[in-house]
Amino acid sequence: MFTITDSHIDFILCDLRAKGIRIDDLQNNLLDHICILAEENLEDGDDFEMFYRSNIPRFYRQQLYEIEEETLFLLKRRKCFALLSRLQFFLLLFVLLIGPIICWTIATLGGPGQKNDADAIIRACEGGFVFSLFPLVTLLVLFLTPERFDPLIPKGARILLGWRPLVEIVRP
Repeated sequence: MFTITDSHIDFILCDLRAKGIRIDDLQNNLLDHICILAEENLEDGDDFEMFYRSNIPRFYRQQLYEIEEETLFLLKRRKCFALLSRLQFFLLLFVLLIGPIICWTIATLGGPGQKNDADAIIRACEGGFVFSLFPLVTLLVLFLTPERFDPLIPKGARILLGWRPLVEIVRP
């Protein structure tokens, strides 16, 4: 069975800091996992540094600091009401901005004492169209902005809804 020494622990902690892990609890948890892996898989006399360098890429996709970013994201998520995809967010905005106008148009058409002649229908639909035009165009511009123009809400983004901030866009 392999024994972890203080020099191994110092080596691991220095490497974790160098690769962007700044949260102490996360450093300690990663250190614990790496030490357990080393003790389980190494025998006395094996090269610890070679084992470490070959196994540390298992913890991330591209860079080690991704673990810290995901940890911070999950900590923020506990304080939010909802986590929405980009499409869900735009559907929610559509319902909140356009829904009342559609309801007003329908209510205007079928209100008590209203005659449903052609002029009343046209007036109600014109009012609904005029009042919904600006929010609808704004939503379409935000939703259809190509990636090359660095959109406000990029494809693949996640949106956190909470109190502070009310809306937070988490880029992919």
